[in-house]
Amino acid sequence: MSSSKPVKQESEERILPRHHFEARIKIEILRGRKKFETEGWARDLSESGVGAFVGADLDVGELATLRIPLGPGNELVIPARITRNLGTEYGFQFTALSQTQRAQIRHVLGASKAIPYSPVSAR
Repeated sequence: MSSSKPVKQESEERILPRHHFEARIKIEILRGRKKFETEGWARDLSESGVGAFVGADLDVGELATLRIPLGPGNELVIPARITRNLGTEYGFQFTALSQTQRAQIRHVLGASKAIPYSPVSAR
């Protein structure tokens, strides 16, 4: 008698799937009264956040404003919270996303396949 474990679907592990996405992003953080700006390299994107490599030290829990280019003349400016850090890899969760921004992200991700869920790389 073989016992098989049920396979969990992407939707059971994530609210929204991540998709491969590569672009240089700008990150702005207010620390006290000073504005700190740096750049990162986005590697994945979803309607709920972005994963990026960042060379600067950021703190989990900090609030940031992200500038994400979606194409020529189309840059999203989205507030986010830093939710994950593993070395230079950071996870950002969007804290406010308009319907228009959500539609723009869907359009850009359109035909790309979702990244399979992996608990090790979960945001």
